[in-house]
Amino acid sequence: MSVCFVFDPLAWEHPLARWTVETLAGVLEMRWQSMRIGEPVASDAAAVFVGPVDSAPADAAAVIAFELWPKWDPDTLQLADIAGVMLPCPHGVLSRPVDLTAAHTAGQVAALIPRIFPPEWLRALGFVLAREEEFLSDQRDEWQCFKGTYSRMHELGALDEPLVNQCARQLESAAHAWHSSRNTSPERIARWKEGARFAVALTHDVDDVALYSLRAALRLLRRAKHPASYAVRGGLTAAARALGRQGRHDPYDQFDRWVTEEERHGFRSSFYFVPPDPSRPHEYDPTYAWGDPVTFEGRRTTVAGMMRRMAERGFDVGLHGSYLSHRDADELVRQKRSVEACAAQTVAGTRQHFLRFDVRETWTAQEHAGFGYDTTLGYNEEIGFRAGIAAPFRPWDPARRTARNLIEVPLTVMDGALFRSLKLDTATAIARVREHLERVEEVGGLAVLLWHPNAAAETLHPGWWQCYVATLEWLAARGAWVTSAAEIAAWWRQREALQRG
Repeated sequence: MSVCFVFDPLAWEHPLARWTVETLAGVLEMRWQSMRIGEPVASDAAAVFVGPVDSAPADAAAVIAFELWPKWDPDTLQLADIAGVMLPCPHGVLSRPVDLTAAHTAGQVAALIPRIFPPEWLRALGFVLAREEEFLSDQRDEWQCFKGTYSRMHELGALDEPLVNQCARQLESAAHAWHSSRNTSPERIARWKEGARFAVALTHDVDDVALYSLRAALRLLRRAKHPASYAVRGGLTAAARALGRQGRHDPYDQFDRWVTEEERHGFRSSFYFVPPDPSRPHEYDPTYAWGDPVTFEGRRTTVAGMMRRMAERGFDVGLHGSYLSHRDADELVRQKRSVEACAAQTVAGTRQHFLRFDVRETWTAQEHAGFGYDTTLGYNEEIGFRAGIAAPFRPWDPARRTARNLIEVPLTVMDGALFRSLKLDTATAIARVREHLERVEEVGGLAVLLWHPNAAAETLHPGWWQCYVATLEWLAARGAWVTSAAEIAAWWRQREALQRG
């Protein structure tokens, strides 16, 4: 065992504090375990004490100060420098200074590393990971989403900082220093497959399969609740567009292009589909049906036929839960089964349409529906880490006061955020994505990209496809593990067992 987290009784009995520590531990490239103080610690394990500083064992590799778990008001939070990591805390003031130790870490010259972390260090990580500000604030946009611009981390200019990973690196340095001082080398548990430096999940939300579809236009019109609704305006516009362009090539019919470009680099991705028959259809739901025609592998087939072939070629086919499904476990079960029937495989994961997400209910509904992973936790209008972490994790369940079984694969970059919300030009968007990925690479983390398949219609979405292709080229040269969200989640589950085995 490489690291042993030793909890004071008060810290052990605080489930949110323990969950925060264990979520952080999951990012380490080491085996770990946690126990109460007084239990025997293996001689080859660096002890990390969690509790009052005065109670810490003298030979502890590090001390995570914990006495209380005060309520925090997001409006009071400012960034404080905790040994080089900028973390939020009330008024930016630490209750005790950071204690630094000069130590030789493995293969490195003497460096200053934290040994005693102030109470705000753990409290800040718990605050961002558990999404506490979303429980405290009822502010939502017109789609009932907690926008990135509402986030205190956005206001502080730190939304694109992988804080949890940065703190895990601090803790890992302390553990390595402890082992180095005893001439031991902890076993490395690779964070990513084949020891890749970092990982990227490629994902696609299938909101449209055709631009010129009269059938889709009529389906939208049938959802109209009143004459002034979007369904009427959008449906009439779509009908006129389809009637005026019958017989022309449809610019959205380019799924071959996505899988070919990804396969060219040896990559795979996730495609999330919306079933055509939600029990409560909404005018914002997609309007394609499983039997609608598309071109795939150079021939005409149906959406369902394309889904089966994608799955057979190693792509992940998942559910894009309909607009009103994000709190409804029974509806998610219905929709999951519909996708499974078409894809002829079990559906592992989901992402909610419009990124509609309720921190109180969505993960619970998804778990009850039998999903192994979700990848909704991101923002429509901003780039960055909604929970402060560039890695999969098991979200906090406030009802059961423990980690969920569901794994969150958090979304970090969406095409619409780059080009629609931030209004970046092509060159700036490419640079912005690369900057984000370099941050992720620096901490050995995970980025999750979302590009909608209709972005390949370059005349309608100038720069979107070019940015994606440039990003794939860059990733291929960086030694990243680039794959689907389903593979990332499956790997993380296996790795969890290895870390604690």
